[in-house]
Amino acid sequence: MRIDFHLENQIAPTMRRKIVVTFLCMALFGGSTALEQSSKPLLPVMMIHFDEYPKDRARIMALENRLRSAIKHADVGELGETEFHIDGSDGYFYMYGPDPDRMYKVAAPILKSSKLMTGAEVTKYYGSRAETFVIRRDGVR
Repeated sequence: MRIDFHLENQIAPTMRRKIVVTFLCMALFGGSTALEQSSKPLLPVMMIHFDEYPKDRARIMALENRLRSAIKHADVGELGETEFHIDGSDGYFYMYGPDPDRMYKVAAPILKSSKLMTGAEVTKYYGSRAETFVIRRDGVR
């Protein structure tokens, strides 16, 4: 079988243009996605550590949905993963965003409205410094 390569000179410039255009598009449009991902904090700005009992799982999930909605609506960041320990004794909400104080201002009324969060520990992260306190329903913290 014989392959005819006499069209090689006409095809090669066209293919090169397509390759260059493809890489330029990837650099222009793919680069912004990479930039957006790298601007998200890798560590949470706020963590809520709470007692959790398996019978309360549905109420905790409802609270999680309220937090997610409020955080998104206020545009202060996002509610990340929720962690439950296997033994069913405690759990964590992890929240990500640029400002832990703004995040807490949005989340606090929701957290305080739930009896499940009474006594929960809030940790706000300010770079290498952290502040931890307990949620009380009496209006303090």
